[in-house]
Amino acid sequence: MAISDQPTNRRNTASTNNTDVGELFAQRFGVVSIYVVVLLLLAAAIVWSGIRTAESVQQYHQDYKTLQDMKKQERKLQVEHQRLLIEQQTFSATPQIASRAVAELSMYSPTLKDKLIIQPSAPVTPAAVGKTTANPNLNQSQNANTVSDTDPAGLAATEVGQ
Repeated sequence: MAISDQPTNRRNTASTNNTDVGELFAQRFGVVSIYVVVLLLLAAAIVWSGIRTAESVQQYHQDYKTLQDMKKQERKLQVEHQRLLIEQQTFSATPQIASRAVAELSMYSPTLKDKLIIQPSAPVTPAAVGKTTANPNLNQSQNANTVSDTDPAGLAATEVGQ
């Protein structure tokens, strides 16, 4: 090895063969450049990501519509529930009123002998207005029917002895 006046630069010799890794890979294996593959993969990933985003937005809209429909149905069911509660309270109040009427006020349902049926077509004489009429076929409590000035047809009857 002789010593020369020119300095040897090993780095310059390597840089003269200026090829990148993608070109070396393409030359060695005979396929397309790695950059093209990477770009194709990125493009496919972008398209796939856009499709998935559109699908998720569509699913969100469908779920939101379903949620709104369910809220409407819930409101309708709440109104129906309130109506049924009021109806239930109304029906449960009737037996309570009847039991209080019997217990506290000593009220009872009249029997057939306590009932008096008045025929509206019966003629009334003007002298009977304001006087007690007596029927010998009726008992004492049924016989206390009076005709008042406010009821000239004689339709009202009061029952005594209850």
